[in-house]
Formats: sequence, C-alpha cells, structure tokens
Amino acid sequence: MKKIIYTILIGTIVLGGAIYLLLSNKKQNQQETALITQKNDAISVKVDTVKRITPQLSYSSNGTFKPEQELIVTPETSGTILKIMVKEGDQVRKGQTLAYLKKDQANVFYQNANANYENALENYERYQRAYKTGGVTQEQLEQMKLQLDNAKSSLENANLDIEDTRIKASINGVINKKFVETGAVVNTGTSLFEIVDITTLKLRVSVPELQVSNIRAGQEAQIQLNVYPDTTFTGSVSFVAAKADGSLNFPVEITLQNSQVHPIKAGMYATSIFNFSSEEIHPIRVISRNAFTEGLGESDVFVVKNNQVHLQKVRTGRNLNNQVEILDGLQVGDVVVTSGQINLENQSAIQIIQ
Repeated sequence: MKKIIYTILIGTIVLGGAIYLLLSNKKQNQQETALITQKNDAISVKVDTVKRITPQLSYSSNGTFKPEQELIVTPETSGTILKIMVKEGDQVRKGQTLAYLKKDQANVFYQNANANYENALENYERYQRAYKTGGVTQEQLEQMKLQLDNAKSSLENANLDIEDTRIKASINGVINKKFVETGAVVNTGTSLFEIVDITTLKLRVSVPELQVSNIRAGQEAQIQLNVYPDTTFTGSVSFVAAKADGSLNFPVEITLQNSQVHPIKAGMYATSIFNFSSEEIHPIRVISRNAFTEGLGESDVFVVKNNQVHLQKVRTGRNLNNQVEILDGLQVGDVVVTSGQINLENQSAIQIIQ
C-alpha cells in the first residue's frame, strides 16, 4: 500500500514539474515573439547629430589676367604711311610719335588756308582804318570781321590736319601688335597699332551666390599662377557685379600691380583665393544635407526621441558643401534622421543602424 502511494506521489511531482517547465517555456516564447515583433515594426534609419562648427568660407576661383588698359590706334585722317617709328614689343609713352603719314595734301590745304587768313586779316585791318574816317559802315566792318574769323577757323583746321599726319600714342604701354607697314594707304578707323598697358592687371573670376555676399570692393585676395608655383601675389577686389551672369555666378575683378621680379602677362591663367577673417565668421549649427529629402518639405527633418521620430520644421541658412546651417528649430546635440526617411511618419518607431 505504501509503495502505491509513493509511486503516485512521485508521478504527481514529475507531472507538475513537466507542466511548470512547459508553462515557463511558453512565457519565454511569448516574450521573445513580442520582442521580435517589436523589432520588426521598428524602421531602420541612419542618423546624424546637430553640431556647432566654425565654417571655412574661403573660396577659390580661376580666371585669366586682362590689362588695365588696351586700345587700337587709328588715324584721324586718310593718307599713306610715310614712316613707322616703333616696332612690336617697344615701350611707348602717351604722346609719343608712332608713325607719320605723308602730308603733301595737308600742306597744300594749310598753305591755302594760311594765305586766305593773311588776306582776310589785311582786309579787316584796312576796313578798320576806313571805318574810323567814315569810309565804310559798321555793318561792312562786321562782315569783314566774320570773314576773318572763318579764315582763322580754316587755318586752325588745316593745322590740325598737319598734326593728324603724326600718329601718336594716347596711353602708356607696350606695342603688342603692328598692323601696317610703310607705304600702306590708310583711312580713318584703320587699325595701326595695338597698345597694351600691363603695369596694372585685372583678374576676372566668377563667384557663386553663397560666397559673393562675403566679398566686398577693397578686400584683399591671394593669387597663384602655375608659372610661379612658389609665389603668392596679393590683389585687391575692384569690382563685384550687382547682377549674376547666365550661369548664375557673379563676375568679380581683382586688381594687381604687376611685379618686376615675377612679371605677369595679360592672358595668363591664375587662381584667386578669398580668405575671410575670423571676425567675419561666427560658429554656427549644422546638420548633414542628407537630413533633407525630396519626400519631406524643404525645411522638415525627422528628430529622434526615445526610439521614435518626430517631424520638425527648421529654418535653414547657408549650404556648406555637404552640410546645412540651422538658424532655428534644432539645438546642438539633437539627433536627426539622415537615411530611411521615405519609410517614416511622425512618431514612427525606429532602430538606429550604423
């Protein structure tokens, strides 16, 4: 009898242990299933943190040098080139004679004009004497004075024609090109010489919208040339365009005094570098450009809080390469989604992946 009771007791204990083990395994399975379900509901995203940085706003742009002054010399009158006084490469000064035209015809006009003037002057003086004695009227004297004035104007014009046969430089510079030879017949407007002044040079570059607001007339700019790799030149901004060009960039000109040690030629290729002082640059908040996607508004980002995302509208500033300045809406340390936004809604559960 006792044996039977012991057998029943042992069986009951074994059965109870088995039932307990089954219940424990069921609870664990339910917990694991809930955890897996929760994980499956969470959307995988990548994130970035709002940082405070001091932006590096230096900017470089390429261009070519142009001379401060250049012009094409043309004659003021028609004629034949009698003599050329300069050659290509010569340095010339303003007012220097470059060439002479034959002035035979100009001399004839001058001699006729001079004879007419002397005759008119003699007649006027004779009329003045006659007027004092009553021999001519006031009107006749005034008519003779008008003839004298006309003769004087003709003489002055004839003298200018003589002077115009001497072709002169109107600026300082170098004879870059000579277009004519002795004996050539030229007319007004014919190109004779090209004079280029490179004592001062201008480097013209294009600057995009982001950087042009930091550039002002009078600001210094560093200039580098491939022909002088170990030398940096310093120029001054002389012009900032008020209107963008067709490529939405703004033309900027930098003026540079030419160097005698490292002379620069017009047409040389150069790189301008604009560096902005620390006083002009203040620390700013930035986030990755990837926080803004086409699926969101232009100023909306997803902010991560407690494994959920919350749609946040922000006010942005400058674009700095792959980062965007934040003016309002986010604080330093806030975490924003930079990948996976297309699957998100406000308050979606997320899990962060590397």
